[in-house]
Amino acid sequence: MKYKLLLGLFTTFFSLSIGAKVVRYELTATKGKINLSGKKKVDFVLMLNGSIPAPVLEFTEGDEAEIVLKNEIPDDELSVHWHGILLDPYMDGVPYVNTPPIFPGQQYTFKFKIRQHGTYWYHSHTNVQEQKGIYGAIVIHPKEKKIKYDKDLVVVLSDWSDENPTQILKNLRKDGEYYLFKKNTMRSFWGAYKAKSMRNYLYNEMTRMGGMDFSDVGYDAFLINGKKESTDTDFKPGEKVRLRIINAAGSSYFYVSLGNKPMKVISADGSDIKPIMANEFLIGMAETYDVLFEVPKNRSVELRATSQDGTGHASLWIGSGEKVPAPDRAQPDLYMKMYMGSFWETLKYSGSMTKSPMTGMDHSKMDMDSMDHSKMDMDSMDHSKMDMDSMDHSKMDMGSMDHSKMDMGSMDHSKMDMGQKENVVKTLTVDELESPESTKFKESIPKHDVKLVLDGDMERYIWLINGKAIHEDRTITINENEIVRFTFVNNSMMHHPMHLHGHFFRVINKNGDNSPLKHTVDVPPHTTRVIEFYSNEPGEWMLHCHNLYHLKTGMARVVKYSSFIPNKEIKSWQKHDPHMHDHVYYRGMLEASTNHAQAQLNLMNTWDEIELRSELRNDFGWQGEADAFYKRWLNKYTSLIVGGTVIEGYGAGVAGVGYMLPFRFDTHTLIDHKGRLRFDLERRFQWTQFVYTDAEFTFRQKQPSELEISLMYQKEWAWSAGLMFTEKSMGIGALYNF
Repeated sequence: MKYKLLLGLFTTFFSLSIGAKVVRYELTATKGKINLSGKKKVDFVLMLNGSIPAPVLEFTEGDEAEIVLKNEIPDDELSVHWHGILLDPYMDGVPYVNTPPIFPGQQYTFKFKIRQHGTYWYHSHTNVQEQKGIYGAIVIHPKEKKIKYDKDLVVVLSDWSDENPTQILKNLRKDGEYYLFKKNTMRSFWGAYKAKSMRNYLYNEMTRMGGMDFSDVGYDAFLINGKKESTDTDFKPGEKVRLRIINAAGSSYFYVSLGNKPMKVISADGSDIKPIMANEFLIGMAETYDVLFEVPKNRSVELRATSQDGTGHASLWIGSGEKVPAPDRAQPDLYMKMYMGSFWETLKYSGSMTKSPMTGMDHSKMDMDSMDHSKMDMDSMDHSKMDMDSMDHSKMDMGSMDHSKMDMGSMDHSKMDMGQKENVVKTLTVDELESPESTKFKESIPKHDVKLVLDGDMERYIWLINGKAIHEDRTITINENEIVRFTFVNNSMMHHPMHLHGHFFRVINKNGDNSPLKHTVDVPPHTTRVIEFYSNEPGEWMLHCHNLYHLKTGMARVVKYSSFIPNKEIKSWQKHDPHMHDHVYYRGMLEASTNHAQAQLNLMNTWDEIELRSELRNDFGWQGEADAFYKRWLNKYTSLIVGGTVIEGYGAGVAGVGYMLPFRFDTHTLIDHKGRLRFDLERRFQWTQFVYTDAEFTFRQKQPSELEISLMYQKEWAWSAGLMFTEKSMGIGALYNF
């Protein structure tokens, strides 16, 4: 009996193996030179099989994938992660976590069964190689084609800088606002006045929020399939084309639109959704959306991807004939009010996400005074389906309407005809996505809840989960066969596209049981989003923000099954995991004026900082002073300080606290070893985009106090020049940041 059972199992396995088709690819990574921006050729570029994007890999559900990855990069190791693909954890492609790194001259063969269909992609998980060019599309066809269309068109979106991404990361660690000059997005008093937003500007400064951060990096180009603009005429009028749109950008969200008509979205992150019409959709890094498009006669329709920060776009023209452009988007409001409020208010959500004021309704279009609020159930209203812009308010007699008879909570806004033939979402997000089938789990399955607060310090450019970087708190441990629920609480001003390797999860939204399945979810600023998945893929899997620079500065974890024990090879590699290194960065400054000179050097990792500063003043003869401080940051506003200081021949050891006050005043309160008090107060005033003042006041007990005020012109981050005032003199000079 035992032998018959073994023979049966062997026969079944053999027959399945014979039936599976092996699809093999070879990918070779090389380093080269290329000009993608149209401005200059750069030499840090990494390519797979000589192209950016890398080749499209095509499979059919049920295939056996065999992908040989060769590293011919002379000076760097290599990796590739198969994004959104369900596979064995050892094939996932994250070096030092579940797959070995591939060193120069070596190769690695990935083998896995194709268990799904849809639009996916692949990219490096080493250093910042993804931003250098290691990314490409994966198309997996279903066993049985359920959606009728004639052709596929893969659309890979990306962002590109002519500056080496390794240096970009260093620049951001020097100053999180490093690229504001390049992007022309510096906020100022004059800018707020011109925008009639002085009240918002002062509120943001008072709450120490600064302003809205749409993106971190100033890019030189945005690309579709490696080009800023291109035309694809390989289609006949009347053909139905499936556009497979992938955001492979390092740190850019895109608004995607198609000509001047709504588009039919049929899939998100490789999972089918109930088709929905949308004028545009917002796609985060690592997300994918599929769109059905019928090629018109004698028309060339623009597919446009506009960066969320409004600094540029890329275009792909589909078809031949008269051009049909996509509409221009308004520039984002740099002075929108950044809501702080009570954090408990932010956490109020009904099964999905709480909208913040900047992501919710357009209150400017609503006559709030005339509305009977007592009869309106605002929480139950589906605002996403209301196109307030398209409504003809002139024909609405708000005064004669009997609001008491209107049950706004029970109205089905999705069925309201707002002047369009079918319901069209203005800007599609995950909140509107609906699975065609129920995704709900059985109530009897054990549940495990994990709260994950997303936050960071934009100025020092560190990004955290639950107040810690990955090197401080690596692992989230879960058990098999549970419903694991992650509640993402975004306490920052940036969007975070959170990706879980090796799994699909439900994004709990208004569609309840039919909430969509995804592998990456956008968590907007100051909102809460809930996902849940069934834990049946034992292994160790990365969970991280897919903003490349947020990942590299700490916003990541490893989700580990308690039952999973990595093999000896991977265990040995995990000891060298670069995610566990707290890397050191530097920032420096040199300033020279006719009455003043200063030099400063800061060395910092996530929570530790060493500050060395020396200063000369020429009020009545040159006099010098110097500080050497060690700072231990407790949070984005508070640090503990110990060190030493020398002024006019008096040396002292000091200890105290650094703290940022409302309106972004930086303070140091220090006591020296003789009990003498020192208080430093500093603030930058940005008058216009290029003119600023640095004001510094130092009070010293039993020693002279000092006041220094500059008036500087700054066109780029590194250089500024202007006037330097002290309490006794005026000078002219320049300042250099490095």
